[in-house]
Amino acid sequence: MAGVRSTRIETERRVFTIQGWIISGVPDYLIIKNIEQQFKNADGVYLGRRQAKVLLQKAYAVWHEDQEATIEQKRSLRIAELKQDIRNLKDEFKGTPRGMTVVNQIKKEITKLEDLYPAKKHIIQGDEDKPLVFTTPEEREKRLQQLMAKITK
Repeated sequence: MAGVRSTRIETERRVFTIQGWIISGVPDYLIIKNIEQQFKNADGVYLGRRQAKVLLQKAYAVWHEDQEATIEQKRSLRIAELKQDIRNLKDEFKGTPRGMTVVNQIKKEITKLEDLYPAKKHIIQGDEDKPLVFTTPEEREKRLQQLMAKITK
């Protein structure tokens, strides 16, 4: 007879935890082992291997949906991943000049992703024979009318 099922919220919490392990680079077999050792069902019994694999599949499925997310969602995921990298910095590097350099580089990347720096001015140059010319829609329309006038003469 089947036991009591876990709630949807509990399942989502577990999937979120598993996704954290996936982001951290934990191999699948260790994730399954962690699930079996850490998660209990509603009856207080630890989950079995089959249930652990199902949860891992759900985590990957949700992760795949996240991969097809918008650019803003992807940016948020990347920022969260970088913040996790800062938290996972080994204790032996925390507070050292080398560790602070790494933290500052990560923070700089986060700042770029959050779009806090002013936009840089990009200058694009073409060949001398065929230079790139950028026009506004109004200028383009005016130029088209001049060309049409030449053609119809």
